[in-house]
Amino acid sequence: MKLKLSALLLLTVGIISCNKYKVTTTEDGDRLQIHEKGKSGKLAKEGDIIKFDLVIRTAADSVIKSSYEEGTPFTVPIQKGFFKGSFENALYHIGEGDSTTVLVSADTLFKMMSQPVPPEIGVGTDIRFTVKMHKIQSMEDYKKEAEERKANEPKIIQDYIAKNMKGAQKTTEGEIYYVQTAPGSGDLVKDGDEVKVKYVGKFIDGEIFDQSQGDNTIGVKVGAHGVIPGWEIALKTMRKGGKSTVIIPSAMGYGEQGGGPIPPNSPLVFDIEVVDVVKN
Repeated sequence: MKLKLSALLLLTVGIISCNKYKVTTTEDGDRLQIHEKGKSGKLAKEGDIIKFDLVIRTAADSVIKSSYEEGTPFTVPIQKGFFKGSFENALYHIGEGDSTTVLVSADTLFKMMSQPVPPEIGVGTDIRFTVKMHKIQSMEDYKKEAEERKANEPKIIQDYIAKNMKGAQKTTEGEIYYVQTAPGSGDLVKDGDEVKVKYVGKFIDGEIFDQSQGDNTIGVKVGAHGVIPGWEIALKTMRKGGKSTVIIPSAMGYGEQGGGPIPPNSPLVFDIEVVDVVKN
């Protein structure tokens, strides 16, 4: 499970603001501040898949982007950047388990983008990319792991239901299991309805990969294929004010390709609340 967001952000602020970390320049021209070294010493090579959290800050410590805040680590194939001293090139020097800040010239970055440096970033400054490298895998191992998940998925789902979702019902479409924790009122959601939803998305092990923030909701037009199929099927078992926990098999989720932080062939668990329904 991840640390609370506030704790993570405070840790990141402390890392970036601390002056005791010297800047190391690699032979490739990448500038790094190493805060913590992982135990494995494993570095990524061309074609590997890397998973990491990232906070991007200006020289004045203003947050530009935070994967912690968004609840979604990056899972991407490593690839070379377009200029010397780029963030992408520096990733080849960050080992599994490392925490490192990469310093990238704002002038060079925005010149490559054919854009002026924004005033809030500042000409002549460095943009700071603080990385926590969670995992490095070869493409072969990544695919093998995905195949094992696919083979084991039916048992994994049934074991999860037996342990965490006693009394779960199964939809007639898509083999999605759900437990209603609040029934709601009114008619069932139907295709064409527009719903406002709060949610928490989790992996089977309980790790949160995505969630709505605070009182904010997301809007979904059911039947318009704007969300994964499993969501649309699950929503049609719910009413306004209803709350459900659902488990969605990968075939009704992100399938064999995966997406973002979601590996291929991953069943997903969602806690969903239908806050409002506008009928078609």
